Amino acid sequence: MVAIAATARWRARIVAAAASAGITLTDPLAGVPGIRVLTCAPGDLSVIVPRLARDDDPPRPAIGARSDSIADRELRDAVADVAALLSLHGNVVLDLDAGGRRRRPARADVVVSAGVDRPEWTQWPEPAVALPVGRHRRGGPLTVALTAGPGFEGALLELARLVEADAA
Repeated sequence: MVAIAATARWRARIVAAAASAGITLTDPLAGVPGIRVLTCAPGDLSVIVPRLARDDDPPRPAIGARSDSIADRELRDAVADVAALLSLHGNVVLDLDAGGRRRRPARADVVVSAGVDRPEWTQWPEPAVALPVGRHRRGGPLTVALTAGPGFEGALLELARLVEADAA
């Protein structure tokens, strides 16, 4: 399952794109004020994303990765692997952990970080996608989150499609 947290404007576009492709999206938190989460099956992003393309979509985003602060080695490696994958596709990836607390953190348009099995979407006011990228050695899923800053919702779903295709 892929979970997508979207602003109201993007939620409408995503639902319309999915409907035009015959894909059914679910909203496990329907009726909860302020929370807009859609879920779809793995593979559906590759069909939905091309239907969202528009000429006025923003340029390629700067991607920030935050992995050094993750205690779990496997999850830390999964976040670093996703950042490396996005770099291989021509994206600029910034190390948000570099320089410690003394340096001002770099500005990223999309952040790659550790996801959780049941994300608290209210913690992220920005659109976000949680993607399963493998299995933990203890059997649980390794989930990575991509979170977009304002104006980078379209880029977020395109990046999620790349990660999903690589994980398949």
